Amino acid sequence: MRSGQARLKVGFLGVGSVARYHAEVVHALGHVVTVGCGQSPDSPRWAEFKTVAPQARFESNGQSLLENPEIDAVVSCLPWNVTETWLPELLSTQKPVLLEKPIALSSDALAQAMEHAATTLQNKYVGFNRRFYQTAQELKKRVEHGGMESAEITISEMVESLAKTYGEDIVPHILAYSSSHILDTARYILGPLNSIRVYASGKAQIFSPISGLLETGLGAPVHLSVLSENPVPVGIRIFFDDQTTWHLSPMERLTAYKGYDRSEPTAASKIRRYTPKPFLEMEEDSDFKPGFLEQMRDFTEGEGRHIAATTIESLELLTFIESVQREASGHAPVGRPR
Repeated sequence: MRSGQARLKVGFLGVGSVARYHAEVVHALGHVVTVGCGQSPDSPRWAEFKTVAPQARFESNGQSLLENPEIDAVVSCLPWNVTETWLPELLSTQKPVLLEKPIALSSDALAQAMEHAATTLQNKYVGFNRRFYQTAQELKKRVEHGGMESAEITISEMVESLAKTYGEDIVPHILAYSSSHILDTARYILGPLNSIRVYASGKAQIFSPISGLLETGLGAPVHLSVLSENPVPVGIRIFFDDQTTWHLSPMERLTAYKGYDRSEPTAASKIRRYTPKPFLEMEEDSDFKPGFLEQMRDFTEGEGRHIAATTIESLELLTFIESVQREASGHAPVGRPR
């Protein structure tokens, strides 16, 4: 697909809440959702999907949707543990496909599906929408300018809530399901990351927090913390040699600091206070779900292919996640005997 192409007919495999967000931006860009594939035309999800795609007709057969010659492109929004079973069909179709993550739960499954569909991967993309944030783009531009000294990636997963919503089967896959949002953004901004030393720590019963040291391709240290239920500022913080700190936290907000504002002691407070001084503050547009409009524009109009996540990049990300998990499992939690 190329910029300026006529109105596209888009089919949806899955019609849940994320599908609605995608359908909204399809229409905002002047395209049309023609088919939605779900479990039942009587389901509440289909009724809600129709509120944003009223002209869409219901389809129960996903294979028919993929083979429908009237559909120009497909958006796959299947449940977290279902997409992997559909990968051979989704990657083998000639149609462009945008796949919501996670597209697979193991690198082996993804690699096998990619090998099976080697000739049709060029128009398959993965929905890591945070790449399209203007905040992320601004931080990436600063990194590319040079002078990075170190970075921190902090993630806090609501493990109990996820397990309650999706079942405990999701717990071993939380890094691929949920943490991958920030990890992909970090790799997009910083480039490939190598694991130097990673530990599992803490006393969680169903999820062991991870902490460790990574390294960029240029040798800059990156501190990684994947926590559980910890109320900490989640995001990506980067330190530069011009004494500035750039902090993407939450991911929809970028703040850059240099120096301090100093508050002298007062009668009410006899403590001198130093507060980091911001010189840049950016907030992501939230007219639609952040990143979704530009991601869909990229997908439907063919602009900015260097931004959209490819299946190869998703395979690299899964491989990285698995290597971190393996290394963490090989090190005893702090304070516990081996």
